[in-house]
Amino acid sequence: MLTADLYLDRIDIAKYITREECEAAGVMDPVELVRRLREGAVRLEDCPGFTLPKRYAISLALKAEEVLPPVQSLELPRPVPAELFEINEPGPDAPVLVTGNSEFTLTVMTGLLATTVSPFFLLLVDCRGDTVDMSMVYRSFTPQRLDQGLTAHKLADRLSHRTLIIPGILAPMWEELASYTGWNISVGPICAAELPLFLGDAWRPPPGIKI
Repeated sequence: MLTADLYLDRIDIAKYITREECEAAGVMDPVELVRRLREGAVRLEDCPGFTLPKRYAISLALKAEEVLPPVQSLELPRPVPAELFEINEPGPDAPVLVTGNSEFTLTVMTGLLATTVSPFFLLLVDCRGDTVDMSMVYRSFTPQRLDQGLTAHKLADRLSHRTLIIPGILAPMWEELASYTGWNISVGPICAAELPLFLGDAWRPPPGIKI
């Protein structure tokens, strides 16, 4: 099977690590610490400056190829219904993750969301079944379609905030999306496996996790 590019090479762990956290691990530079973690020269257990959620998020990013399910490289769109998924019983404060309605995109996102007990809304926007990167090529992810999804699921009535988190690949559209919908747009990472780091303490590990 020819697998799709999940942009694992775009994960940037170092930008989430502070100098103080490096010094606690006996390393002076975040990039160097990440290199040593990847090589096994330093273990996450040897990094006392990290909180448990951060150690967990870094561990997910380091083994992203195992965390994200492999999906087939698509030649044609594979649409699924443009639904709103409620993950871990979200309340009005829960973050809203926005993505497209490709079957394979949904597979990747549900695989990642299975690694947390935190509540989320996952909104699939009708982009004709294109993956998010291809939706930028074909302009199938539009402000109008995002607005239609927000309206159809009455999200404004269900939330205490007005912030949407979009994939990093959609970054060139953020101002257009914000202007048309009236919602605040937060640009997330390009690779889904970086989301736990991006969200910080909002990505809670399951009970009993020890790292």
